[in-house]
Amino acid sequence: MPSGAAGRLAYLLKLIADGPQAFSLGQLSERSKLPTSTVHRLLQELVRSGLVERGAGQSYRPGRDLYLLASRLISQFDLVRCARPFLEELVEEWQETVVLCAYSPTAGNAVIADTVHTPNPFRYAIAIGGVIELPWGSLGKAILANLPEERRKAVFGLGTVGPISGRSLPAPEVLESELALIRKQGHSRYHDPENDLSGIASPIFGREGVVLGCIGVTMPAKRYGLHLEDDLSSAVRETAARISERARIAQT
Repeated sequence: MPSGAAGRLAYLLKLIADGPQAFSLGQLSERSKLPTSTVHRLLQELVRSGLVERGAGQSYRPGRDLYLLASRLISQFDLVRCARPFLEELVEEWQETVVLCAYSPTAGNAVIADTVHTPNPFRYAIAIGGVIELPWGSLGKAILANLPEERRKAVFGLGTVGPISGRSLPAPEVLESELALIRKQGHSRYHDPENDLSGIASPIFGREGVVLGCIGVTMPAKRYGLHLEDDLSSAVRETAARISERARIAQT
């Protein structure tokens, strides 16, 4: 039997996900072997969060937000599965770390969904699950540039500062001009010798041109000049296009 409120809440969610489409308080209490008062209190928390909804009469059912969370996890898993071979190809060809980011429309940011590190011992450790803020770096801007205008403007108003550089966002018209160039070129570039970090990234699209995330090559700035930028940019764009095609097939 789980202990603590968090453990019991997680336990109920698992039962709800595995159980019937509609259930009563008494039925869930019986299945969980928890007191009715405890189940009622936890259910109210889940209802307030949108993970559970009230059904007909005194019944409950899984909420739309629970289905939405599940679909996001599945789509991110499918994206990782589709992209992994292409990440490994890029690393083999360029010997630099390759990162896959998944865009989260609700949070307004991106999450590092997968990474394949360079065999070079001089590298940055990039952890899966890390959050990427959209106005910054090649990864964030590759996604931001291809979002609908209203979503871009919402990000402009956040007033954040660069997580690495510490700089403030430029004026909206300056940033929009930069993003327009990224859309035209099909890739974004970040080169910061002061903080010894560089990268090139390109967006990944799903069905109907919806942005799913991006793929990028990242490296210490000292090694950036060792690569032919046009060739590396082309490789990243072509890889992103191949992943996009595979992702669209997976979504059908």
